[in-house]
Amino acid sequence: MSMHHRLPRDPDWPQLCARYTGSGLLQRDVALIDAAQVLRGSLAYLATPYMRQSTDDGGRWCPSLSSLAADAAAGWTSRFACAGVTAVSPVVQADAMLQRDPWSDALVPLDETFWSTWCRPLLARCDAVVIPPLPGWDCSAGVWAGACAAVTRQMRVILIGAEPEEPQSAAPDFAPDPQHPVPSHQPEGGTP
Repeated sequence: MSMHHRLPRDPDWPQLCARYTGSGLLQRDVALIDAAQVLRGSLAYLATPYMRQSTDDGGRWCPSLSSLAADAAAGWTSRFACAGVTAVSPVVQADAMLQRDPWSDALVPLDETFWSTWCRPLLARCDAVVIPPLPGWDCSAGVWAGACAAVTRQMRVILIGAEPEEPQSAAPDFAPDPQHPVPSHQPEGGTP
C-alpha cells in the first residue's frame, strides 16, 4: 500500500511528519537560507494560513484582517526573493483581488471550495511547497491541503524553522537526491 493513502482531512502534522520525514518529500525546521540553496531556479508555492486569520469574532470576513494575513505572506515572499527563490503566494494575490472591491458579490472571500479550486493550478505548476512558521500554520486547512497535495504528487514540502536564517550545516539534511529532486519548472502545453 502506498504511504499516500489515508491522509486525514484535518491537519495532523505529527502523522504527516512520521509518514514522510526521511522520504525526501518532507523536511522540517529548515532555515530559509538552506531552503534557498535547494529551491533557487525553481518555483515554490508559499502556503500560509488565511481563512481563520481573515475573519472577525463573528466569523465574518474582515478586509483589514485579510490584509494582515496577506502582509505576513508578502513578507515571506520578499524574504524568499531576497534569498534568490521565486515563491508565489495565493494569499497575497487573493487578498489583492478581494481588496479591489471587498463588498462585490463576484468573489466570496470565505468560499473554501472556490479558493481551493482557484489555488490548484498554482500548486500544480510549482516544484515545492514552503510553509513558513506563521501563527496558525499548523491548524490551517489550506496549508494542510497544500502539503497533502504536494506529497501525494511527489513534490517536496519544506517547513521553515523559527530559528534565524543561519546555515545549520555545510550540507543541509534535505540535499537533492536522485529519487526526489526539485525539478526546474518547464512550462508544458495544455492545462493540468
